[in-house]
Amino acid sequence: MKKNNKKKLFKNKIQMVIYIILFIVLLSLFVVVGEINFKKEEDSEAKQFSSLYNLVDKDNLYVFSDATDVLNVLKGRSGVIFLAFPANKWANQYANILNEVGKEVGLDKIYYYDFKKDRDESNGTYETVVNTLEMYIPVDDENNKNIQSPTIVIVKKGNVIAYFDEITLMKGPITPKEYYTENQVAGIKSSLKVALEEYLK
Repeated sequence: MKKNNKKKLFKNKIQMVIYIILFIVLLSLFVVVGEINFKKEEDSEAKQFSSLYNLVDKDNLYVFSDATDVLNVLKGRSGVIFLAFPANKWANQYANILNEVGKEVGLDKIYYYDFKKDRDESNGTYETVVNTLEMYIPVDDENNKNIQSPTIVIVKKGNVIAYFDEITLMKGPITPKEYYTENQVAGIKSSLKVALEEYLK
């Protein structure tokens, strides 16, 4: 009887080892497949962004976000947020500048929120975002406070450490080509680099 018990116990140990190995292999495959799918999704988002903003290369840092994502960052997380929409003539070049500087300093991603539809519909979550950023948003020509395109918000642990909306405040018939001179672009890049390096500390 004892001999049989030993054989049975030995057999169970072998089965246990096999099950453990199979579990580890399956878990590893699950992780690898998940990473591949995540990378594909990131690549797809980057390409989609580039199709909307053709001055930005396909290998960019932008991830599509909504008002809730932005609000979550503003309420306690950290992130670099690009607020814009493709129809705005100033956003394309600005998106490209931010992407280039972001890559240069080692940023991992930029949250992109196309707020136009939410703003037009006075979406409740959008309004909460506006209220959260109220102290940074200037009053528009109709005496309202609304996010304008393009705007960059840099948030660290729920604190806004930089807010860039200078282009939205311009008046007059100047075109993006006239505005985005070599010197102007260099100045924007310099300001963004200082803010992003502070964010990454």
